Amino acid sequence: MAAIEGRMSVIKRIFDRVVDAAAWIAGIATVLMMFHVTADVIARTFFHAPLTGTLEIVANYNMAALAFLPLALIARERGHIFVELFTGWMEPNPRAILDGFVAIVTTVYIAVFTWKAFEVAVDKTRIRDAKEAGFGFVEVWPGRWLVFVGFGLMLIYVTYYMVRDLRDGFTGHAEVREAERTHIPDTEENL
Repeated sequence: MAAIEGRMSVIKRIFDRVVDAAAWIAGIATVLMMFHVTADVIARTFFHAPLTGTLEIVANYNMAALAFLPLALIARERGHIFVELFTGWMEPNPRAILDGFVAIVTTVYIAVFTWKAFEVAVDKTRIRDAKEAGFGFVEVWPGRWLVFVGFGLMLIYVTYYMVRDLRDGFTGHAEVREAERTHIPDTEENL
């Protein structure tokens, strides 16, 4: 059992790095979008020559990266909305089991989104989807893969937490996780 936990820990650390890289790519896409739009406004205002394809590139690449690549980071940090109005009174083990069953529904939902994003990306890649922009075309099909990657990474994390919550809830280990979750690091206490 300890060997399996050790391997899972290594896999999780590697996957954490992949998710961190995706979040960095989203951040870089945001900065590039800011510079691109600013350059377009300056070119349009002062030189009466807007940059061709700005809208298409921003909408299909930058915004796709910004919206979908951080989904796994949000799932990893459990930053999605939890409504504890009805579960705040529950003991850690039953709450973990409930969280696990809710994660089953979420996993199915995200799996459908991931599958559909994959189908769309394959279809748009096959036809080499492009948008008309000024004097030519901008290929936008690669941006469709960002949606698939974002949902796929999120699916892995939601599935991980589903298995962990159900396992911890049924084996009685949720108290340990609850203590980890409610512990305030020393750096935050000093603020």
